Amino acid sequence: MLNRTDVLKRLPQGEPFVFVDAATVIDGEATGSYTITGQECFAAGHFPNRPILPASIMVEALGQLGIVFMIEHFGSSAIDPESIFFIKSEDVACRRKCLPGDRLEMRMKVLRSREPLMQFTGEIRVGGELTLKVSSMTLSFSTQPTESSNF
Repeated sequence: MLNRTDVLKRLPQGEPFVFVDAATVIDGEATGSYTITGQECFAAGHFPNRPILPASIMVEALGQLGIVFMIEHFGSSAIDPESIFFIKSEDVACRRKCLPGDRLEMRMKVLRSREPLMQFTGEIRVGGELTLKVSSMTLSFSTQPTESSNF
């Protein structure tokens, strides 16, 4: 299991924009968690006096978990985290609001992988209840050294 410090070492994102506290990668899938604190950088404005985690941030959390999977799958020396980019997501459905204190239990499963693309399906549950589902999320990556990661 990777703790938050391990996750931070693998992600190209940094604080305060990391939404994975712990992760495990086994057999073509990653599971992870994030506990909403209410102190996140967006919380004061979404919404004042009643912070709600935006669905777009939930999708970001799944994307970050996908990146952790890719780094663990290929090895930290084989893939440049700066070569990883979000390409698209399809069929995203948010089914409940998430509030401070909620623990997001995330799962990303590989559907297809062929460089330069990896496609996942993912979901988030809170207390066992399906909270967000994405049928397909595609990330690009490179196992080849590059001078620039321009998209």
